[in-house]
Amino acid sequence: MKSLFSLLLMYLVALPLSLRASDQDSIYKAYVSGDMGLWRRIIDKMHDTKDKTSTQELDLLNFEYGYIGWCLGAGKNALAKAYMKRMEERMNRLAQQQIEPALLYAYMSAHWGFQVGLNKLKAPFLGQKSIAAARKSVELDPDNPLGHIQLGNIDFFRPPLFGGSKQEALRHYLAAERLLLSTLKAEGRAKDWNLLSLQIQIATTFESIDDIKRADEYYKKILTSAPDFKWVRDELYPKFKQKHNLK
Repeated sequence: MKSLFSLLLMYLVALPLSLRASDQDSIYKAYVSGDMGLWRRIIDKMHDTKDKTSTQELDLLNFEYGYIGWCLGAGKNALAKAYMKRMEERMNRLAQQQIEPALLYAYMSAHWGFQVGLNKLKAPFLGQKSIAAARKSVELDPDNPLGHIQLGNIDFFRPPLFGGSKQEALRHYLAAERLLLSTLKAEGRAKDWNLLSLQIQIATTFESIDDIKRADEYYKKILTSAPDFKWVRDELYPKFKQKHNLK
């Protein structure tokens, strides 16, 4: 009976971990294949799951963050607004429980940025909120990759006249990459959509400062780790090579 109880306990502990790995793998596959319909189905299913652990809520928050970014980039603003509302509610619940404050500040920063993306007229007010939240995130946890990503995004997209700097953005992105790789290694994972997305932004930033060699190296690095990454393989990298006359 004691042995049976031990086996049952091990199963109950392992089940959430296996489900988490399955969700992460599925999101990664959706990102690499460009199947955002699959991404949406995954996050909707996770959202409908009852009694989620705080880890599952944080994973879902990350996946919603990625999906909203895609919606805005694809011009699907109405869809973005619906998921932004859900993301905000999730952040508020986790904040009330004081779950991972540094990480939540990073997501809050991104959420303010999403709102600016929907309405540029709000940039002077919401932009400052986004900056403050990103700085707070890194202040609370300097080893927090997402906080550095948000600071990088702010420096990249903000005009130089208002304090933006591609060089500073690159510094934050490279710090985030180092920290994220360390985190993934500690978790025993090699594939993560956040890492691929960050490396695309690093390549874009190198290109923006005319360091074409380093940008090319990053595109090659991405395709070495994810050779079937449709967006980079079929669109971003071919356009980059054509633009800069690379073979």
